[in-house]
Amino acid sequence: MSIWIAQGQSALVNALIVFVVTFLPVVAWQYRRYGSPNLARLLGAFGLSSYTTALLTYTWLPLPDRDTLDCTRARRGQFRPFGMVDDLGRAFERSGFPEGLWSFTVLQIVFNVLLFVPWGLVVRQFLHRGLLTATLSALVASTVIEVAQLTGLYGIYPCAYRTFDVDDLLTNTLGGLVGALVAPLLLGWMPRARELSTQRTRPRPVTMVRRWLGMAADGFAFMVLSAVMSVVTLVGALVLGFDTTSGIVGLGWAGFVFTVVVPWIVCFVVPPWGGYAASGAQFAVWLTPMWRDSSGALTHGTLAQRLVRAHVVPGPMLLTLVLDEALKMGPAASVAWVLVVIAAVVAVPFTRTRRSLSGVFTRAEMVDIRAIEEADAERR
Repeated sequence: MSIWIAQGQSALVNALIVFVVTFLPVVAWQYRRYGSPNLARLLGAFGLSSYTTALLTYTWLPLPDRDTLDCTRARRGQFRPFGMVDDLGRAFERSGFPEGLWSFTVLQIVFNVLLFVPWGLVVRQFLHRGLLTATLSALVASTVIEVAQLTGLYGIYPCAYRTFDVDDLLTNTLGGLVGALVAPLLLGWMPRARELSTQRTRPRPVTMVRRWLGMAADGFAFMVLSAVMSVVTLVGALVLGFDTTSGIVGLGWAGFVFTVVVPWIVCFVVPPWGGYAASGAQFAVWLTPMWRDSSGALTHGTLAQRLVRAHVVPGPMLLTLVLDEALKMGPAASVAWVLVVIAAVVAVPFTRTRRSLSGVFTRAEMVDIRAIEEADAERR
């Protein structure tokens, strides 16, 4: 029982990490799909992240140390269907009834059923699939998990470190079926994605929350792309025979270009050339910068205006990163651009159209893209 409790604590920590990492992408996706975030489905997304991490934690973790794994005592699988019936008989023979109900054998079977009840709930009511799909997908997911246990996580380990049990496939699938059956009763309050998406093109006010989400998502996208490029660069350097013991820092300017300059170009230089001049995150939350011409009409501005606006806040960061790479200034180099970012965030609620520093310096206004499309449609 203590093992289950420890795994439960680990699953909760992992779920919180996954939710934090995926929160901004999920909110951005909801903006594009529904027009604005929906609290109920955000809670559903948190439940989904919690469940999937708990499922993998309980079935695959903790991972053993490959160097100390003793394959001479590798776990053998249980391939006889309904072998659990004999196990139940022995459990009640030892403990009697009703004490046998609290035996480890009974609790393990019940737990295997309960483990997949959320699967049926999610597939039936959150993803809006049928009863058959929910049940069969539970069988498929359980098979993936059990085969991983049988093959040492698909060959990552030289032998199995968890026990394959064919009866787990049966109890897990039963859990998925039970979850799918009770889903309308337990999650009937969950709004359907299709219904929410019917209002996605309706213009909404430009709020400070939308602006903050867009700014945060831009920073998140840059960091993720930088991390991905770091891995790709290190792998490429290793293949080409370069010394990678010092990481990206050891690659000098080459590492800097691939992990900072390339993500910078993708996130802040390329978007202004697009039709709406919005960054990827701004476009996700249906926002775009616009400028007024001499007659007062809103326009998409010149390329120069777009590029300057896109670099008002992130520009100081790139400058300090370049200076730090050249002069090795250390953490002190980050002070200037951190202050600029803080000022930009704080300025959002105090500026017209929530345009923040970039809009103030370039005289841009933040506009809901759907309002522009609606106005264009009316003119046509």
